[in-house]
Amino acid sequence: MQTRIVNQVRRSLSWMMGLGILMILLGIAAIIEPFIATLAVARLLSWFFLLAGLVRVVYALQSRQQRGFWLRLLVGILYIVTGILLLSNIFGAQLTLTLALGWAILIQGIVEVIAALSMRPAPNWGWMLLSGIVAVVLGILILYRWPSNAFWLLGVFTGISFILAGGWMLMIPWAIRNQLSNDATRDRV
Repeated sequence: MQTRIVNQVRRSLSWMMGLGILMILLGIAAIIEPFIATLAVARLLSWFFLLAGLVRVVYALQSRQQRGFWLRLLVGILYIVTGILLLSNIFGAQLTLTLALGWAILIQGIVEVIAALSMRPAPNWGWMLLSGIVAVVLGILILYRWPSNAFWLLGVFTGISFILAGGWMLMIPWAIRNQLSNDATRDRV
């Protein structure tokens, strides 16, 4: 029984490692060709807005007897309109999404700095403060360089994100495999 479970875990780890390698390769490709990657991300997010809007409208229509029907319907319609507008002008989508990303990172950084300062005597609060300061600086840099950075920034950030995600997808299975090998060696001795 235990051997079968170990074999199942090993197979799933192989899939995770394969996905990790794929993510790293996609991340490298996105960094090498940031303009194409930015176009792909903008297109994908535009479709996400459209599909999310359709789902919201369907949900609103199915729950029209409940309170808040008109608000849910309005939000769904706004998502659909946003998706259509972004899809109809992909370069405008790049500009808009990069601007939104810059503001989101800046606001996240400000919130992290405030949270870190409020928990100041707690252990390791400095890491949150450092993360917040880096996010504030990064947000300011994105906004300062906008709109000239809009044609490559989303692609580079996506590439970095894919590489980091692929890295942990490789490291965790690697550690588990080593642990399983060590346990098997110990059991034989």
